[in-house]
This record gives sequence, C-alpha cells and structure tokens, in this order.
Amino acid sequence: MSLGGLLNQTINHYPKSSYGADGRAVDGIVVTMSARFIAKTKRILLPSGDTLTIDAYAIVDQDESINTNDRIDYDGQKYKVVDIYKAPDGNGDVHHQEVKLIKWQET
Repeated sequence: MSLGGLLNQTINHYPKSSYGADGRAVDGIVVTMSARFIAKTKRILLPSGDTLTIDAYAIVDQDESINTNDRIDYDGQKYKVVDIYKAPDGNGDVHHQEVKLIKWQET
C-alpha cells in the first residue's frame, strides 16, 4: 500500500553535522520532506525503567534518512528526534518510519 496520499504535510529535517567549540550541535543543510505529523503526547517506558514523554510523531517514507538527535521543524515548532521505528510491511520489508519527537530545548 502506498503512503503517497497520507504524507500530505511538509516537515523540515535538519540532520546533525557536527558539534561546535561550545558543545552545541551544529545543524546540517535542511531537507524538506513529505510526512504525516501527529501532535500527540504519550509517555513511553525506556529500557532503563525511566519514562519519557513524547510530544509528537512524524510518519515518513522508508527511504528518508533520519537519525536520533536530528531536528524536525513543523508549523513553527522545533522538535528533537528521540526514536525511530521502521514499521514492516507484510513481507518484512520496511514500509514507513515512525519518528518519535520531543519539543526542542535550546542549550
């Protein structure tokens, strides 16, 4: 099944390229991509036993290259990627990616 009709929103993805002398992450060149953005607060349990509150999700195509700690901008709000789930299709191949996001906090 194609995701084309579902990915009808646009997000800006800023991959991390390096860290500056002050220790802050330096964003790479922005990549605009189609996505489905879902603003939904949810608490998840981490393997350490701690909990983390997710502020939003983004569903993106399986071919998009996104990593944890990258930045996603949507509708004037900045988010940090904290987890990526590669959802399989019926054959075990990656169908799409579910990107878990928390609100970005400047350091």
